[in-house]
Amino acid sequence: MFIPQKTRVLKAPSSLLQKDTIRFWILPLLIFFQFTQTYSHDPYSGRKTKKPPYYFFKAKDPALEINDILEKDSLFKPSKLFKIDDLDAHYWIKIDFINELDTLETKGEWKLMTINISNATIYYSIDNKIQQKPYGQRWIEPEKATSIWYYQGFNFKKSNLINNRYLYLKVRYIGGDNMAPGIGYLSIPASSLYTKYYAQYDLDWITYDHIYIGACLIIFVTFLLIYLSTRRHEFLFYSLYVIFSLIYLTDINLGPNLFHSVYFSPLGLWTTISSQIFINLFYILFAKYYLDTKKNYPKLDAIIFYLKYLLILMIVIDLYAFFSEHYNMKRFCLSFQRLVMIAFGLFSMIYLLFKSKDKLAIFLVVGSFIFMTGALGFLFTRDRHYMMIGSILEIIIFFLGLAYKIKLEYETRLTLQQEVSSKEISALRAQMNPHFIFNSLSSIQNLILKNDRVSALKYLSQFGKLVRNVLESSNQAIVTLTEEIALLKSYLELESLRFDNAFKYTIDVDENLDADSLEIPLMLIQPFVENAIIHGLVGKKEGEKKLSLSFKKDGQFAVFEIEDNGIGRIASGAFGDPSKKQRKSRGMEITEKRLKMLNKSNTNPNIVEIVDKYDPYGNSTGTKVIIRIFNP
Repeated sequence: MFIPQKTRVLKAPSSLLQKDTIRFWILPLLIFFQFTQTYSHDPYSGRKTKKPPYYFFKAKDPALEINDILEKDSLFKPSKLFKIDDLDAHYWIKIDFINELDTLETKGEWKLMTINISNATIYYSIDNKIQQKPYGQRWIEPEKATSIWYYQGFNFKKSNLINNRYLYLKVRYIGGDNMAPGIGYLSIPASSLYTKYYAQYDLDWITYDHIYIGACLIIFVTFLLIYLSTRRHEFLFYSLYVIFSLIYLTDINLGPNLFHSVYFSPLGLWTTISSQIFINLFYILFAKYYLDTKKNYPKLDAIIFYLKYLLILMIVIDLYAFFSEHYNMKRFCLSFQRLVMIAFGLFSMIYLLFKSKDKLAIFLVVGSFIFMTGALGFLFTRDRHYMMIGSILEIIIFFLGLAYKIKLEYETRLTLQQEVSSKEISALRAQMNPHFIFNSLSSIQNLILKNDRVSALKYLSQFGKLVRNVLESSNQAIVTLTEEIALLKSYLELESLRFDNAFKYTIDVDENLDADSLEIPLMLIQPFVENAIIHGLVGKKEGEKKLSLSFKKDGQFAVFEIEDNGIGRIASGAFGDPSKKQRKSRGMEITEKRLKMLNKSNTNPNIVEIVDKYDPYGNSTGTKVIIRIFNP
């Protein structure tokens, strides 16, 4: 449905504002003048527009010329019967000044001003010869001093009247909005009250339009940038939906001084009139990705699939009809897609009310209902501000719906990350336990075979204690540092027995660190301790083997250090299977991922640092692992 320009020209408010200091795009300035009520005196009689009667004739033959029309005077009908029912016809309008001749004598020149006429030819007389020129908003380039919507019209004299009585217009309609033209004339000085001054009525109209334009542009740019960042289609189609809503509801009121050549170009006119099809297309595509209909509402998704291609077909047909000037075909396309979308809108709202799986559908239903209410308000009152209010409320609700969806997805992703972390811990434990249990049982078997009962019982006792502690903590993803240290002690005792007390270890806890309240992921440190023993200390052939664990507070960080004096990472990589050289421990990889997931601050991330130690001669003296956890 093409939204016509609201009838404004024939209304004559008496209070006017100078335009020289106001430009339509400076919205704050307009609002300032709106509320301060700063008025100038009315230097003229106001916008008093005289309305001569006019008559019309619908000609289906586009080849008819003015001379043919002059011979068909009896075919003209009064203006009260005017109706646009055939867009392929030309409408001839005859303006009768027979009762205005005395008035026309009082001034040398007058201004003809019209509304709802954008593409026409005007016929007038010069020296008793009929002349013609393009007329209407499409052809009259606004002068620099004009307002943002009132055009200069057509200057004429009494001597320009055909047969000393008439002016003729040949009008071609495109939109078929069934709005009869408004025709009036006034003096040149009085016409300046339209083009050089703003009335309070004008400011009211401008303010609403520009608030809507500003809101739409902000939302359009915001969500277009979000799309460019995330590549998520719902944000793209939402931003396109908003920008075409803006074009559809504001059209010419965007300002002829800036957009005249674009708006009234063939492509500009087609885009504006047909923007309602694009609105519907981007609306259903937004709904598809917003609700994830393919997954959640397959029946609705199937309808959207076919409806999408139907609307694309309507766009192609509409484009052909416009540029081939088959305007009846164009009007049929617009009316047909409008009926289809009304039916789809009602069905989808009812369907989602009964089948909705979450609150996302409620946002869509409420927003669509409000927009339809505004559209009905426009239909019955012809005041497009009802539709504009409905549109902006719908846009805000969809905005909130997208924000709510982002929140849901963030919470889902966070829960999934926690589950993945828990599974990785379980996997690490499952991976460690068979290997560790096999080694432990082999060690116990070896002690029994050696008849070393004391060592075997001690080993078995430590092994049982460790297994019991691990099982007790198996359902916990987070434990206190004290509990983690207890597990480490049991593990180190067992490993010490396993390797015949081949290494010594120390555990140092800083008194400034509250180990009972500090919570960390279960088995966070054990993989690094195991790595230090297996790949650092066990391979050392000479000298004392030491492993030290320290836990301390450093500002807003808790710092854990695992330090050994073993052979170092490079030397340990030189032994064993060559395919395992430089391969990072699976447990260490998981630990680093878990630390990243636990980050509480982007500026103070949790980190793991591995330091290779060397003596002054470049010989390896072991490895130090430093774990820093942000704990303000």
